Amino acid sequence: MPMPDLRFDLAMESVATEKPARVAAALAFLRRHGAWHVLSRNSQATSCRDAAARRHRLGSEGIPLYDELKTLCVAAYLPDGQRYHALLHCRAHMRFDVDAAQRLIGAVRPLARLGNDELEERFATRYGTVNPFSEPDRFIQVFDEGVLDQYTPPHTMITNAGEMTWALEFRPRELIAALREESLRVLVGSITDEPDHEHRLPDFGIITGNGPDSGMALWQHLNTHINTTLSAEGRMRGDLSYPRVVVRSLPEMGLSMELAEREEEVWSVIAAAVDDLIRDGASCIGIACNTTQYFAPRIKVRCAPAGVEFVALADVITEHIKLQGLTDLTILGIPVVADLGDYSSFKGLRALGVRSPPPNLLPMIHELGYMVKCLSHGAQDNKALNRLQHVLRTGVETEGVIVALTEISILLARYPKFRERIGGKQIIDTLAIYGTALAERYLRALPDERRNDADLW
Repeated sequence: MPMPDLRFDLAMESVATEKPARVAAALAFLRRHGAWHVLSRNSQATSCRDAAARRHRLGSEGIPLYDELKTLCVAAYLPDGQRYHALLHCRAHMRFDVDAAQRLIGAVRPLARLGNDELEERFATRYGTVNPFSEPDRFIQVFDEGVLDQYTPPHTMITNAGEMTWALEFRPRELIAALREESLRVLVGSITDEPDHEHRLPDFGIITGNGPDSGMALWQHLNTHINTTLSAEGRMRGDLSYPRVVVRSLPEMGLSMELAEREEEVWSVIAAAVDDLIRDGASCIGIACNTTQYFAPRIKVRCAPAGVEFVALADVITEHIKLQGLTDLTILGIPVVADLGDYSSFKGLRALGVRSPPPNLLPMIHELGYMVKCLSHGAQDNKALNRLQHVLRTGVETEGVIVALTEISILLARYPKFRERIGGKQIIDTLAIYGTALAERYLRALPDERRNDADLW
């Protein structure tokens, strides 16, 4: 996590100063209901996006735009003929659908946005300081259901505390429960132009064990791609930006070296691990092993009733080869994988022209895998690297190779400059591509923060 900076220290010291009336009222409301909250200070902002960039939380400056609460004050005429004031709330990366809000409230006329003059006259506030806390008993409170979605930790939101430089962090469910004790009405529904909510970031399950380093490498590829992508977009926020990952490392996975002879024994171990991961909350599962991907069809069937996705490595590699237009490839792996026969999950690659290695190369590949297994964790070994280059130069005729042996993937991870090309061959590393595919599922589930939050309507 980023270390607190001087601006944050000064901001926290200033929290102890005398509070403006509306800030004090907001605090009093939350305290009355025992609702968790954190009061903080920030420099003055001009928009939701600007405010999100200035908020302080967990020792750093800046929160995701989707964790900033956006509020719009409107006038609503109800069937009783009376004019009421309503506050519409949503995550700041979304846009209000005022027609949907009108239907949810049951207003008989289109909702009318209050201008700053009326806000100042009636409530001594203006846009930038409107919030759900300071005058809770004077409004109908309308929340977009998206505020209850689960994005990145810590699953809290922030908005102004009644003044431009004061902010409150809160838990949306607690706030809604507290408001229901004091507000005219509290409604929760779809009031943005993104009605399909139920956003949930994937929790990943990784099965490993043949060897354990393969699972660690897959996890590292997953995190590296997320870090690289979010950092380039200015959205990387340390530990909170990474997904939840549950790992099952199984020594029995080593039985897959004789998959044809021990198929059912290996399957029983894999099936139990899948069930454990589902119980642990994993919504997306991968296996850091090229051999046991053979069970992908059975795993998909096992995951389906729980709504859990199993990402099949062969599907990922097939898609990658097609998208990149790759041809003239040889697959490297243990015989049961590289022969592209019935026990190989990659057998469909034959239709794409992928070749198996020549028989005389298999003992050399096996020896290379054993050399890497004997290395200490994270260690480099020039002898193993040189052996790999020898194998590629002398035994592979194609322009590219598909590395379907996790030991070679782990070796290449220790020599970054050789990850894409070594021994004159283009490298297609199944473990690295697999990690990227998992990471992309996480990145696609994150909200788009690039939308114009200035357009309230």
